[in-house]
Amino acid sequence: MRGNVPIPEIPHGEDVWLIVLVTSVRERRTQQGRSFCDVIARNGTGTIALKIWGEVLTAQGEIKPGLWGVTGKLETYQDRPQFVVAEYRPITIEQYREHQDSEPRLPRAYTLDIETLTLASFRERVGSQLERQMRLGNMRFEQQQRYLEDIAAEEERCYELGSLSATSGRVLSIALHVGSIPGLEFPGFGPESSERVFGIDKDGYEQSENQALRDFLQFMKDFDAECDELVGHNIIGFDLPFIFQRCLVHGLNARPFVNLSDYNVRGVFDTMHRWWLGARRQVSLDDIAWALGIESSKTEEVEGSKVFELYQAGKLGLIREYNLNDVRLTRKVYERIVASFGRW
Repeated sequence: MRGNVPIPEIPHGEDVWLIVLVTSVRERRTQQGRSFCDVIARNGTGTIALKIWGEVLTAQGEIKPGLWGVTGKLETYQDRPQFVVAEYRPITIEQYREHQDSEPRLPRAYTLDIETLTLASFRERVGSQLERQMRLGNMRFEQQQRYLEDIAAEEERCYELGSLSATSGRVLSIALHVGSIPGLEFPGFGPESSERVFGIDKDGYEQSENQALRDFLQFMKDFDAECDELVGHNIIGFDLPFIFQRCLVHGLNARPFVNLSDYNVRGVFDTMHRWWLGARRQVSLDDIAWALGIESSKTEEVEGSKVFELYQAGKLGLIREYNLNDVRLTRKVYERIVASFGRW
């Protein structure tokens, strides 16, 4: 039996043993009713999918996230490789370090929030857009009334709302909290929590959108959707598409981290969807925070609707801190949801 083979070099159909960090365990059944566990594991050489049949689980006992030594064979199922486990046993951090010559890389939760701003050039476009909608009869009745009462005011309102679309808006800042995934903390070793903001520096100076996106992509280059998690509120419907749409506008080589076309997006924890138990319905982060008794990230001076006004006043430092506070609030909501509902 070969031992501790690098994951990308595991030979097909040969008995081997591996030292790994198990990051997720999901119970499953085949169409014929045979039970098994789908397991995701990683070590310093890569990530691998493990399959453990029910009879092995019965003989060996429960397996859960943590450090394990496993033996088995690499097989192919529906054109995808999977490591079918025959035996497993828990190991210590010292054993992992000895065999891997490195620290285990724990799954990380990247809690994300963006602030956006309307493109200055959109001001020239918004007037003609409204005029065309009015002429073609495509304007809603309420908006038509506002337009007829005060064209300039309605143009300004629509101009500011341009920040909600990546065709008319841009990324002003991306705030990020990196920390452990609730329920997957391992005392004695990382990851340690950290915060970053791309687009506005600590002194309140603005970075170009192009450079902010480049720096963000570079920071996220090690994100692994099989193990790590992107966390945000309406991140599937807004933040992630907006970021990558703006990357497209800038011609950046930016392969999306996750597949948003999947109904259950692997590697993403959207607090809005989880509040609704997976349903695609709307609720604000602030309303959830109020319901859970968590202090809001909004203040009298700063909230999402005032970002444009604050930017015009040159108060970028306040926008940066508000962006970070939204991330901190999202992280707290994320922890509460996981504590109550668990992971699925």
